[in-house]
This record gives sequence, C-alpha cells and structure tokens, in this order.
Amino acid sequence: MKNWLKYFKEPPRIGPLVSANAIGEAGGGCGDFVRIYLRIAQGRINDAAFLATGCPVAIAGASSCAELAFGRSFLEAAQISTGTIAKRLGDAPKYRDACLNLSAMALARALESFERSNELVLEDDNSVLVAMSGGVDSSVTAVKLAREGHRVIGVTLRLHDHSPDESAKCCSTADITDAKKIAADADFPHMVVDMIKEFKEEVIDDFCRNYIGGRTPNPCVECNRSIRFTHLIKTAQNLGAAKIATGHYVRINKKGSIYEVARARDLSKDQSYMFWSATQEVLAKYLTPLGELKKDEVRDLAQSLGLHVAAKPESQDVCFVPDDDYAGFVSRSTGHTFREGPIHDVDGQVIGKHKGLICYTVGQRRGLNISSTDPLYVVGLDMKNNVLVAGGKEDLLETSFSVSELNIISGKPRTSDSFRSTVMIRYNGELMDAEIFPREDNKAIVKLMKPSGPSPDVLAVVARLVPRVAVVDFSGRGQPRVVATPFSISVRPMPGRTRRGPRQRLPSEIRDCVDRQSPGEDQQGHWGRNLR
Repeated sequence: MKNWLKYFKEPPRIGPLVSANAIGEAGGGCGDFVRIYLRIAQGRINDAAFLATGCPVAIAGASSCAELAFGRSFLEAAQISTGTIAKRLGDAPKYRDACLNLSAMALARALESFERSNELVLEDDNSVLVAMSGGVDSSVTAVKLAREGHRVIGVTLRLHDHSPDESAKCCSTADITDAKKIAADADFPHMVVDMIKEFKEEVIDDFCRNYIGGRTPNPCVECNRSIRFTHLIKTAQNLGAAKIATGHYVRINKKGSIYEVARARDLSKDQSYMFWSATQEVLAKYLTPLGELKKDEVRDLAQSLGLHVAAKPESQDVCFVPDDDYAGFVSRSTGHTFREGPIHDVDGQVIGKHKGLICYTVGQRRGLNISSTDPLYVVGLDMKNNVLVAGGKEDLLETSFSVSELNIISGKPRTSDSFRSTVMIRYNGELMDAEIFPREDNKAIVKLMKPSGPSPDVLAVVARLVPRVAVVDFSGRGQPRVVATPFSISVRPMPGRTRRGPRQRLPSEIRDCVDRQSPGEDQQGHWGRNLR
C-alpha cells in the first residue's frame, strides 16, 4: 500500500484536541478543508491533532502535518512546508500539492494565532528576523543572510484583509505565499504575524485623518515608524531574535559609539528617508544588506540564487487602497463625504469647480479642467470652506517652511543654535543647501539657501503640506550622513504667503530670507505614488 494511503486510511493524530491553545484552518475551492490543533507550552508543540474533509490526499496531508508538528519547537514547526509534508508522505500525487498546501497553511495560521496571543516568548538565540514582503528585495536579504551563516527567521506582516483582486499590491496573500516558498526553499522558518489592528489604528487611520485635513500622507513611511520600529522589534524579541533585517536601500554605519544613517550606494533607489524617525536603539538592531548593492545587482543575485521572485515587479501603490481610489477608501472608512466646490484664483474669484478636495494635491497641475493662457496649479486647499485655490507659478512656492518632529538621529540634542545642512525634501530630488533653525517642542524652520535643479521649490511645497516627509541632512565628508531629520511638515500656510488670510511672519533671524521659486512643469498626483 502506498504510504500516503496509509495516512488516509489509518490517520494518526486525528482530533479534535480539547486542550489546544492554537487552532488554524484552511479551505480550498474544491471543498477540501483542514483544521490543525496545537498545544504549545514553553515554545514547544506538546500536542497536535487535525480534522479534515475532502479528498484523500488532503486528509493524509493533514494527518502527516500534525504528526510532523508534534514535539517540535515553535520555530521548527514554522519550517514545515508543503514540501516537508509531501516528503513525509513520500508518494502522494504531485498534482495534488495544492491539497497538501492546505495543511501547511492551516499550521501556519495556528502558529500565527498563538503568536498573536502574546504568550510566545522564546530564548534569545542570536538569530535575525527578516521582514519579508514576498518581493525580490526582502527575499534576497533573507537568503543572503542565511547563506552567510545567520540563523534567519522570516516574518511577513499581515497588515490588512485581502481580496482576490489585490495580487498586484504589496502585502497581499500572493506575497505571503511567495515569502513562504522562499523560506521553504532556503530551509529557514517563516511565519505570518497578524498586525491588522495596529496597522489600522496607526497607519490607515492616520492616512484618513490626513486626507480629511487636506494633506497627502505617505503611509509607507508611517508604517516604518509606527509598525517596524515598534511592534516588529517587539516581535523579534518574543521570537528570540537579536537583530532585524529589511530589504531597504539604505546604509547604517557605526562611527565610534554612534549609529548613522547613510544614503544607499544606488542613489536612484535610496530609502534613507524611511529611517527619519530611527533612534540609536532602533539602528543598533537593524541590518540593511542591500544598502551596498544596486537594484540590477540585487535582481542578478536573486537569479543566481534561483529565487522564483527574481523578475517580480515592484509594488507601486498604497497596499490597502483598492484600485487607487483614495477618495472612495477614505469615505468608506470614515463616513466622511467630499463634496464638489468652487475653484478660486488667488484673488478670490471663482474660476471653476472641483470634484472634491481629496482628489487634489498642492502643486498639482493636471485635472483642474480650467482654460488658461498660463499653466494653473493647486496652491491651496481650504478644507473648512471646501475651496480649492489655483494660481500660477509665482503664487505657489517659498524657500522657507516650518516642520515638526525634528529627530536628531545621533541622540545629541540640538535645540538652540541653527546649523547648516544639505536637505532633500522629495524622493530622488535635488540636494539643497539649507539652514535649520530648531524651535521649541521638536519643531524647526528650514531655510533653503541656494535651491538648485529644475524645480527645487516644488519639493518645498510638497514637504510643507505633506505630513511626515523627511527633510534629510546629507552633510559630511565621504558618505553622506543623516545628522538631523526634521519631519512631519506643519500644515499651516507657508510663511510669506497665505491660502486665505493675512501674511505670516517668520522669526526675525530669517524673516528676510524667503525667496519665491518656480514649480516644475508637471507636478501632480498623490505623494504615495511619488515617494516610494
């Protein structure tokens, strides 16, 4: 008799398991269903059982999966994959791997549910937790570290509920499957960590609040600060991991006892802005091996490692917004409606009608549908009166602006004296000389000294109106360093001009340094699409 048939006819570890403290389920479109029961204590699977219905292979696979899990440590159980189950059965039909995959999924969900219960605390074993999105960058990071001898734990964050049509988004169900396959092929444990609640409260709600307030947020940057620098670090501690690694293109250097954030070798992919809020404690735990590689080198390495995601396209959109319908998403999430309203010129004259302020970003040119001899741009969003203000280049921008949440990454406070810096206010933008004037409550004023490039001022206007856009200092000799990172741009009008109301005044030390500049020829769209 074939081995897999034995597991079907006389299945060991059939349940249910009354003492289970972790249960996971998975079902297939053909009617197969698997439930895995685990009893976990002190980081070990002390008992395991299953229930299953459907085809014989699915039942045999579930029995084999429970048998494999029994007696293993938590992380050893996290290494059980479809391939592990197939190998145990030995001679199950290859075309039935999808049936076996249900058992691997059910086991993974049981482990996920136990981790979510906050009962899991494993001993520190000097391993590295790698945040795996299922893309080529995080996959190369994980496998590269494993090949270098690190004990790797792959973790994929479940950030929101997925629908079948979201396979092109990051963090989708397909991405979780890709990450699991990478881990199984490279023989290191992988698990999914449920952070739906935290992501909703700290990223999605923040996203909605900002849109309702007339600002265009970057949820990916906020996710780094609110999820990876906090909850993911706590997860690493619970799993016994001493370090965290991600696929970001950024370098973290140590100079003496101080950690510094440096731009990536591949400047076209540089993501140092994502680390604007990092503290010394966070940087001490982080590994970013892709900071020394160029993107094409990463894809070549993925190919040489045999990773099936080597040619996988990059995700470009906000992961939790279906069809990029930001207005619809915010309305459904909050009940807030966005009404049509007037478009005023800077003198207050009505010149058109907008379709809802959420559809526009300051600096945007297209989509106004107004005939004009000169290009018109969105120069203000008056949320209180539901008015969009449009104007020409000369009405749009300044070279000085206020910021909040000034973060000195070195940890050394700098609260009184101004300092010179090179700042970048938009991803892949020009480096601009600036002077930073720290204020009270971690606020600052940034004065651009000699803007360069075709549209440096567009960066300024985007920065001043987009919350939490890093103003990154790349001063220093050799490799540029992030010494201070003013962030979370204030929403009040740019000093030196108004949306509607009296002209604001700068502090006396820089009052005379406000210079008007010219916007780019075609600045448009949502920041979430531009700053990635």
